[in-house]
Amino acid sequence: MKPLQTAKSYTVSMTGYGRGEVATSGMQIITEIRTVNHRFLDLILRLPQGFAGQEEWIRKQVRESIRRGRVELSIFIKEEGESGKQVVLDEELLQSYLAISRKLCDEGIVTGSLTIQDVWKKQELWKMEETKRDWDEYGEWIRESIQQALTKLQEMRSLEGQALEKDLLTLLTSFEETVEKISGIAPQATEHYREKLHNRLLELEANVGELEDRLLTEVAIFAERTDITEEITRLVSHSEQFRSSFERDEPIGRRLDFLIQEMNREMNTIGSKSNHAQITLWVVDCKSILEKMKEQVQNLE
Repeated sequence: MKPLQTAKSYTVSMTGYGRGEVATSGMQIITEIRTVNHRFLDLILRLPQGFAGQEEWIRKQVRESIRRGRVELSIFIKEEGESGKQVVLDEELLQSYLAISRKLCDEGIVTGSLTIQDVWKKQELWKMEETKRDWDEYGEWIRESIQQALTKLQEMRSLEGQALEKDLLTLLTSFEETVEKISGIAPQATEHYREKLHNRLLELEANVGELEDRLLTEVAIFAERTDITEEITRLVSHSEQFRSSFERDEPIGRRLDFLIQEMNREMNTIGSKSNHAQITLWVVDCKSILEKMKEQVQNLE
């Protein structure tokens, strides 16, 4: 059995958090990035008003660091003494009110006109907006904030990825050891069947000459029907590919998920072919291990 290798490659968790913060002259620029599992790269941006024009640039920076997962990136700007919001008068709506007021006065329907107090009381004339920002003014600091958040995010994802790799390789070792047990006991199943059939024929007082012929035929059919050599060979190959995947300098989550599916398929075939009680128990153990591995792999990029 191959020794357990240590994490030293591109094994990255899809779950993580990173925060970048830049403070300058009474201002804080904060970037927060959260990532969770997803089949593809799903990027959600929450930017201050006025930064929409830089969305594609920000997406490009994220795509260079993250290959897969649901990503939420938020940028906040805080300035001392400012709320970051401003009250804005809806001048078009006010003009409509004034026009109607003049028309009613001209027609003698009402007297007087709108006063500043009337305007203040009309809540629909006022709206709260975020203070508009200029990317050229804040761009350098925002870029630094984003880079800090991405760096911390990747550090966290890498640490979790290394822990997942260690767990997966431990489970894989246990799986390989069980497959070796199955491989070692498989030939005994045919001999066990031969003895059982031989005793049964003797109980039926079969002719000695016919006994050997029937035994040879039945045992040959049984051996062919229950032969799991090919399945064992493929399982060994899949295990080796699974282990070597951690040496790749690229995302390996999907590859490992595929290999686990193939390993499960081979175990199902072994389970259906075997009528040996111990092999059946080991098949159940292997499938339980593969299920745990699948859950872990779902977290890998």
